[in-house]
Amino acid sequence: MNKLTTIALVLLVITYSTSQQQPEETLVTVKMENPEITNGFTVTDDDYTVHFDIENTKEQEATLVISIELHNGSHYISPNAKRDFSGKFYMDLGSDTDLSFEGNVVETPRSVEEFDPHPFTNGLVNWVRINTTYKQPLLLKSKGDFEVFGKIQFTIEPRCTFEEIPFSISYQNGEMKITLPKC
Repeated sequence: MNKLTTIALVLLVITYSTSQQQPEETLVTVKMENPEITNGFTVTDDDYTVHFDIENTKEQEATLVISIELHNGSHYISPNAKRDFSGKFYMDLGSDTDLSFEGNVVETPRSVEEFDPHPFTNGLVNWVRINTTYKQPLLLKSKGDFEVFGKIQFTIEPRCTFEEIPFSISYQNGEMKITLPKC
């Protein structure tokens, strides 16, 4: 009986001590928004997935919707970072006369500024570490048919690669679509 009690106590102590050594991890789950989508496409990478869509409001105003799902602990710098970083998330439509961005991009959930001691950062930065959606209202400046080309760019960490993903927005017969350019 003594041996059985001793074995039970040893197992109890081992179980307790190993459970105390494991750090607790807080997982944050963010539900991706599902707006009324007219069309779209997806780009998949090992460290992220990007969904491009156009959302139309009741007033027939269009909004560019970019949803980024992060994988494998990847992250990038938010467009809301106050400091100037070369790899910060950025959207561009060029200098087109038919369509432009209107107002500021809306980031959901909004990133939070944090201190990063890394030599390349060494200060406050808004890291995006969870799935995030960006909404950018579009201003239609032409009633005729057109096609414009844009891109998003960001540096994905920790692999430290500059990502540039092109997109095309076309307006044909009163309908706006977003596609991945063929070339």
